[in-house]
Amino acid sequence: MRRALKIMGGAVAGLVVLVLIAGGALWLGGPPAVAWAVEHPISAYLGRQIRIGGPLRLVWGAPTRIIAEDVRVANAPWSRDKEMFSAKRLEIEIFARSLFFGPTRLPLISLEGATLLLEKAKDGQKNWNFGLSSAAPKQRHQFPVLSRLDLRNAVLVYSNDVTGARTELGVTRLSVTENDPESPVRIDAAGTFQKAPLRLDGSLGAIAALRNTNQPYPVKLEGRLDRIHLDLEGTIKEPLDFNGVDMRVSLAGAKLDELADMLGVSFPALPDFRGTAKLAGGDAHFALNALTVKAGNSDLEGGIDMDFRSKVPTLTAHLTSSYIDLADFKGLYGGTPEKSSAPEKPAHSAKSEGRVLPDTKIAVNKLPGFNAELSFDGTRIKSAAGVPFERVSLGLRVKDGELWVDPLRFQLAQGDVDLNFHFTPFTRDTPPKMQAEIDVRHIDLHQLLGRPAMPKMLQKTKGIVGGFVKVDTTGVSTRQFLAHMDGDAGFFMENGQVSQLLEQLTPIDVLSALGVYLSGDRPVPINCLASRFAIKQGVATATTLIVDTDADTIVGKGNANFADETLFLDVDPYNKHLRLVSLRTPVEIRGTFAKPAFQIESGKLVQRIGEALGLGVLFPPAALVPLIDTGLGHGNACAKAYAAQHAPGNPAPKSGSSVPLGTTHRAPPQ
Repeated sequence: MRRALKIMGGAVAGLVVLVLIAGGALWLGGPPAVAWAVEHPISAYLGRQIRIGGPLRLVWGAPTRIIAEDVRVANAPWSRDKEMFSAKRLEIEIFARSLFFGPTRLPLISLEGATLLLEKAKDGQKNWNFGLSSAAPKQRHQFPVLSRLDLRNAVLVYSNDVTGARTELGVTRLSVTENDPESPVRIDAAGTFQKAPLRLDGSLGAIAALRNTNQPYPVKLEGRLDRIHLDLEGTIKEPLDFNGVDMRVSLAGAKLDELADMLGVSFPALPDFRGTAKLAGGDAHFALNALTVKAGNSDLEGGIDMDFRSKVPTLTAHLTSSYIDLADFKGLYGGTPEKSSAPEKPAHSAKSEGRVLPDTKIAVNKLPGFNAELSFDGTRIKSAAGVPFERVSLGLRVKDGELWVDPLRFQLAQGDVDLNFHFTPFTRDTPPKMQAEIDVRHIDLHQLLGRPAMPKMLQKTKGIVGGFVKVDTTGVSTRQFLAHMDGDAGFFMENGQVSQLLEQLTPIDVLSALGVYLSGDRPVPINCLASRFAIKQGVATATTLIVDTDADTIVGKGNANFADETLFLDVDPYNKHLRLVSLRTPVEIRGTFAKPAFQIESGKLVQRIGEALGLGVLFPPAALVPLIDTGLGHGNACAKAYAAQHAPGNPAPKSGSSVPLGTTHRAPPQ
């Protein structure tokens, strides 16, 4: 804003001088003299070609009135656009005597159909650095006495090739009026910002106050951008340089994500919000202090430092929250927050395609045109399902167009979850990339899911769980990220008991075949579940999948294909004791994530009698044991089960009799 005001001021002041010279040439020699003066000595002096393609009229008097049509100023030679400035019609009223005896008095400046293009090249060159800019006032007392400024159908474009940012301000009308030098300046404007409707009203200090260097300049503005309302009130010590800013900012409304999108920042949909802050600083270095934001049920406090002095701006934020309701941030996974008055966007239904994984598009081709560092600490977090998080901390960094989350850490049900995340958006030659590491330690499922507020099918769930995920992937949606991932994942549970939820997902006869259910519907306690999956191009293949109970050890092999959402798993129960009533049968799991199909292989029952005699089942490979200890803690039930199998008097399995692990299965072509 500061840059645009100074450049526009310089352009207008320079054009005043140019039009006066042209007017003199018109008085002395007519239109040919005007054309010659503009295209030769004036353009050569300024270093840019200036043309007045239409008629030019000069009405002498007090004030003198100058009207020029089709005014054009050439752009810098390196720019793709030929013109920096153009106007269909320019009208200026000026007291000619004030040019010599000051201060310059301009009763009227009017522009119609004007376009101003400001550009910054990749090497840092600026298209506004030429002779015309020297006409801009440098000090407050040099500012002209301007009574009225009218703009109609004007466009201001700022293009920064360093960051790729492009900002467009359209002015349908702008009226800046002062009745006399001692009266406040009234502003009435309407137009668009990045194509969104914009309205601005308010008042500035009088021109006399602007020229007075002993007092800060008062500003009071009220604006509306689409569904967002802005109030700005305070003072600026050096308004021409935008230094010594001391203002109170108030922002409220809906669709904050769309405002962020206009500024080049990808944001999830958010509920209606309101916030206040104190804006202070100057010399391209500002701070938002005493920041308070309320969005839905969630609150945020802290401060943001904004440094625009380098080629790429830098933002540093330190924020805290006493309460965050994750239901306010459904936009992260494609939903619309409940307390948003913005119209809900039509959701893409995966189920309509017979699929489970959402195909929600992610704005991966656009990260902010600035560098940023954010630290956040939240003391109370409520999940969308009502699960309370005990504490959340976040470190976030954006640098050179790449995003790091390092780390996102929270405590939950006496356990810990850590997430580290690195995201690289589109480049010219490569698709967007994501690297993620998730570490889950010692989560108590009963404390997490056994509360009265949870569905009954979850309340009897028990166990301590842990695990890890490490993936590299590419894509432009959630579904693509999962379908293209490569990596490693593991999930572990001790002293578990799966509640009625398992019955909802798996038929009772299948559970009985595996020995997970006793007579009736009482679930068998699970001593240990240990699993590890090798992931390649969205196919997660079980290298270890073991469930240990007192009576059986259940071994799984096969894979889950996230690209086409299919399952190809074989689950084999091995009896620890020879009891005919407890003999189990293998189960094949096929089908899709949406409709899994279960097949009990009862024909293998006789074979199972022989395999049950004296069989020792290998526990997961030794390399997995430290990972289990990390996820569940030392001395866990899985470690005890492993130790029991190798205890004295319990022989290791004979060669060839161990359970095969890591067998890869792929779903047959459809």
